[in-house]
Amino acid sequence: MVRRRNRPVPPKKYTRKVPSVMAIHKHPIHPMMVTFPIAFLATMVVTDILYAWLGEEVWAVLSLWLNVGGLGMGLLAAVFGIGDFLIVREIRNHVSAWSHFIAAVMLLALAATGVWLRWPDPEAAVWPWGLLLSTVTGGTVVVAGWLGGTLTFRHGIGVYGEKPPGPDEEGNERAAE
Repeated sequence: MVRRRNRPVPPKKYTRKVPSVMAIHKHPIHPMMVTFPIAFLATMVVTDILYAWLGEEVWAVLSLWLNVGGLGMGLLAAVFGIGDFLIVREIRNHVSAWSHFIAAVMLLALAATGVWLRWPDPEAAVWPWGLLLSTVTGGTVVVAGWLGGTLTFRHGIGVYGEKPPGPDEEGNERAAE
């Protein structure tokens, strides 16, 4: 029988918080804004599939407007993201920030291509190129979102607050009570 040793659990490592400069009362604007293009551009593939399956015009037109809304809100979110990126040097020092920046620019280029493709005739644009483009766009949303989440949750970018107390400080607080 193999006996396992009980190893101590290593303490959690907290990174230094890097607050956003583009914020309202310490609430970073870029993370608030990106929820819209994420929702719009990720849903577009569903509406394209529904149009291809059902053939109802409403789904093709909805794909067009989701694409337009995703591009517009994405450009607005980009203004605040680029502001933080350019102003705060510590953000530019992270490889994840550069990767997120590149993925987001690619996403906006795909969204602009989708609007260009769909604008003249939303129904004709869906099969096959619109569906292919919305699928690639949806995948790029996942990549850009994952990288943005890494910046926030792993590197503490755009997060405010203090570092949680360490073991010494917890003991001192309990002793004072």
